[in-house]
Amino acid sequence: MSYNILGINTSHNGSACLLIDGKVEFFLEEDRITKRKHDEFPLRIIEYISNNYKINEISVSGLYTHPFNLDESILSFYLSKYFPNTKINYYLHKHHFCHSFISFSNSLFKEALSIVIDGSGSESISSSNNIKFESESIYKFSYNSPLQTIYKSYRTNDKKIDTSNPIMAALEDKKYKDTIFHLLGCAVPQEFNWYRNEPQIESTDLLGLCKTYEVLSHELGFGKLQAGKTMGLSSYGKPNTQIPQLYVNTKGNPKVFNLIFNTSSGELKSKYKYLLNSKELRQDLAYKVQQESQQAVGDLIEKYVSETGIKKVCCSGGYFLNCVANYYLIKRFPNIEFYFEPISSDAGTAIGAAKLTWYQKTQDKTINSQKTLYYGPKYSKEQLLKGIKKYVDN
Repeated sequence: MSYNILGINTSHNGSACLLIDGKVEFFLEEDRITKRKHDEFPLRIIEYISNNYKINEISVSGLYTHPFNLDESILSFYLSKYFPNTKINYYLHKHHFCHSFISFSNSLFKEALSIVIDGSGSESISSSNNIKFESESIYKFSYNSPLQTIYKSYRTNDKKIDTSNPIMAALEDKKYKDTIFHLLGCAVPQEFNWYRNEPQIESTDLLGLCKTYEVLSHELGFGKLQAGKTMGLSSYGKPNTQIPQLYVNTKGNPKVFNLIFNTSSGELKSKYKYLLNSKELRQDLAYKVQQESQQAVGDLIEKYVSETGIKKVCCSGGYFLNCVANYYLIKRFPNIEFYFEPISSDAGTAIGAAKLTWYQKTQDKTINSQKTLYYGPKYSKEQLLKGIKKYVDN
């Protein structure tokens, strides 16, 4: 009998996949159905899979690993509705781990470093009771040894959690949180133990390496998740001494130089708004963030390749949708073998979550890489002709 795992991503580019005995059988993004670009909760895909397949496990790429959120509770509620009266384990994985595992499993490398860089990974609570977000992570992967986190950096914001509030304090306790989930009729998520001893570097920066790129894209007039337009604009820019340095101390620990940013809003300070006053300055600002960010990523890779001696590197997370930066890395490091995950957006974390659960529970060392990116619903020739005819007749 086959073993079926439902993988879910509830972030932007919401998606779900079906893993059967370690191999991807079905995968789709929610926006393919709703036609809303980058749509989030993949409720329609979950419903489709639950109606057509028996599910043994549910594995979720979690952006929220602290109790002060709604998304996790909403998802748990819907899972309980789609899978009523069934005892299905529900696992919650850290966002960056899901990014990294899909890239490693698809790379065909037997051992590699896996680097993840995106705007925001999983949330948690910092030692100073601020909300912190995964920013950059590097993992050492091998099918013959335990998975290892060798570098993790968080960015923090200025929002503090009031842990003196008795309700909040109660929610910090897992047994109280589980009780609340049960009262709401929700599935209770579980975590694997491997997250508990991760090394953490709590950066005091407002913005992470990738988030800076995202914020500047917004300042340049581009919409949400449109950083690719900044990448394109950068090719028209040139070095400009009017623009201050964006990144400092990039040798192995990239930090955002907050001189030009407001620490509360993440926007450019008023005194630097002049950088947006002309087309030429906007082009040069795009050039600046492209050049400095890719150099910072390169410095990070160089440091940990040197320290570990591993010259195979898997890259995933939103930053690695930047093909200009990817080409820069290939040219800068001719002796490193790179694998850039095609589904580097959050959509791919649904597959990463499912594969993580499969590997953790089975220790299966079979390398089940994906042979194609097309795992959506299958249509017969008659269905295709019927669909075409509808538009031809109109």
